[in-house]
Amino acid sequence: MSLPNEHARVRKMLGLYVAGGLDADEESSILKHLAACAECAGELERWQSITGALRGLHTPQPSAALFARARALAEARLVEQAEQRRNRTVLVLLVVFSWAVTLAGWPIFRFATGGVLSLLDLQFREMWVLFAIFTAVTWLAGGSAAVLLSVRRRQERRLA
Repeated sequence: MSLPNEHARVRKMLGLYVAGGLDADEESSILKHLAACAECAGELERWQSITGALRGLHTPQPSAALFARARALAEARLVEQAEQRRNRTVLVLLVVFSWAVTLAGWPIFRFATGGVLSLLDLQFREMWVLFAIFTAVTWLAGGSAAVLLSVRRRQERRLA
């Protein structure tokens, strides 16, 4: 590596060196260069004086009220995220339940409207209208359950 490039590389890394942010190989490379280069050693002294001055400064601490408010906001956000995950899960389960009821209900519906032999007859004929109504009612029941569950959760949250 040429000398100007080495100086540039070392100078870029001096702040990290002073802060202890380099690995052992990089530190040894920096120390080796500093032993041979007075200019970079002077730059290191300036970095060390800046670091020492910064360590001597008072570190402001948040007030108890600010800390409590930030903590309350974070907890409220976590509760809100948990509730959103729970609502998504319930919605997915309701959709799966609606489909299961619809698919399981078809043989029951066919049996109730035409007897055992109607289970073997897979032609829809006039039955498709009745099945469409049955499916719509099933989906409306699932949607109504989701709405009622949502309203109940909102009421519980307001009371808490």
